[in-house]
Amino acid sequence: MRKKAITALFLVVAAVGAVVMTGCDAPWVHKPAPNDVITVSTLPPDDDPAVSKKAARSFLLARADDGTIYPLADAIERVFGDWEKGSDRAFIATSLYGARATPENGKLIAIAFANWTNSETGRGRVSVFGEDGKLLYAGDF
Repeated sequence: MRKKAITALFLVVAAVGAVVMTGCDAPWVHKPAPNDVITVSTLPPDDDPAVSKKAARSFLLARADDGTIYPLADAIERVFGDWEKGSDRAFIATSLYGARATPENGKLIAIAFANWTNSETGRGRVSVFGEDGKLLYAGDF
């Protein structure tokens, strides 16, 4: 009886070892599917604020006739990310706070960005953040 238990234990350890050595995941390990969306909940660091401010000005100039974001234009401070370089991620930093820092206003800005963007692939993710760096809205463009 003891020999059977030791043999069974050895087989289990050998099977787990084989899974680990081959690089396969055990069935209890969860990995996100390739289509799972990863959302950033706080504003990431901006590597070049001067370029980001220039991108924000370009965005606002191009969307100057867009009446939906006109009341929010003063709050758009920086646009950064690699949406033009293939990673298709954009971050919009705003000075929205209090009653203006709503998901609805974030969505309006994101939609205007989607209409303006010149993404290499034509699709991606945009995240809009309030003055406190907290996520207001994240969506596709």
